[in-house]
Amino acid sequence: MNLKKIGLFAIAMIMTLFSFQTYSFAAEEMQWVKKAPMPTARYSYNEGIVYEDKIYIYGGTTGFDSLANLEMYDPEKDKWYKLPNSSVGRYFTSFVENQGKFYAIGGYVANTASETNIVEEYDPISNSWSRKQSMPQAIRNAKAISFENNIYVFGGISEKLGTTKLVQVFNPETNTWISKNPLPFEGNSLSFGVLNNSIYAIEFVPNEGLKIYSYDHLNDTWTLDNDIPSDFVPVYPEINYDGKLFFISSSSTQIKYYDLNSKKLITHPASFTPLNRSGYYSGIVKGKLYVVGGTTYTIKGSASPTSDVQELDLSDLVNPDPNPDPNPNPDPNPNPDPNPNPTGNALLVIYMDSGLIKEYEMTNEEIRNFTEWYEGRAKGNGREAYIVNKKYNIGPFNSRKDFISYSHIESFEVQEYSR
Repeated sequence: MNLKKIGLFAIAMIMTLFSFQTYSFAAEEMQWVKKAPMPTARYSYNEGIVYEDKIYIYGGTTGFDSLANLEMYDPEKDKWYKLPNSSVGRYFTSFVENQGKFYAIGGYVANTASETNIVEEYDPISNSWSRKQSMPQAIRNAKAISFENNIYVFGGISEKLGTTKLVQVFNPETNTWISKNPLPFEGNSLSFGVLNNSIYAIEFVPNEGLKIYSYDHLNDTWTLDNDIPSDFVPVYPEINYDGKLFFISSSSTQIKYYDLNSKKLITHPASFTPLNRSGYYSGIVKGKLYVVGGTTYTIKGSASPTSDVQELDLSDLVNPDPNPDPNPNPDPNPNPDPNPNPTGNALLVIYMDSGLIKEYEMTNEEIRNFTEWYEGRAKGNGREAYIVNKKYNIGPFNSRKDFISYSHIESFEVQEYSR
């Protein structure tokens, strides 16, 4: 069974393939941090939910059966909690939050080897599941969007209908479904999300590029807003975050986002090294990206589920500091006799908690800027990451930068020398 391939929406600082090792690239160098593993190794659970700064993972498969369990991860405590199971195990399920409650819609049931139209609601307050009105058409791999008081379920796949253009809308308050006009496009390379109080869809057309559509839910009509010629192929899974449409390439390791005002696809200054992983969930909590579970494939082609969880601190990329000064709290009484030799020689050696050792040749002034940032950060002031402008192996790039995360520094030393 082929896994769904959809584009990314609103920040997807991820890719189908990840490396959870130390790596280098031309823009920023950032490090993955291993977190507490998910209790259940699984993949193809399609979507998770970020709600009140916690991550909820539902359903999926171990490779043989369908899962009905719901588990919650608290990033602040780095701890997982098991929650009640739903009544039906399934994967490729649409999982979405609306008005504080979670909805598991449709999906694929391994026991019956067929799609289902079952809808279940989870209430975090009562910590219980309840059955809701079934959807009109049983489908899997659909994309659910919570918009105002309704849940819009777009597309999906059915054994009878194949890849569909269905638009089915559920009202949780009235517990009713209605059908809307079909999508003006079809395919698996689709992504949906909410931006500026409007529903947007992104369609990838091979050998053509990206088509950006907006949906008028009052008149039930679609409008082609932009057509971007590009060989950039976005991939699933997707994240809605910070009011932007972010994409990851399936072949390279670029991150791009679509700017609604300029209607341009902009390259983001970060990238990642690939690894053979798919069918995972990724979400953003407080500026940090979490990649949860998924599967790797053996040489023989069999899937191996994982419970692995990795974290990447994107806070400086997602919410960049408008003040580029690495010392945002300057000394009100500066030294009247500053260093007369700002180009003096020193080697800054930083020991990271991952075991990595970073070395930078710096001037005395640059060393002072770093130590002032470090002392300020120790008191809770300043930004989480210090930016080092690398001065070697620039190659064809305008610049190369390291983002040094304060929370991952074990120690550092300064070695002064003279030429």
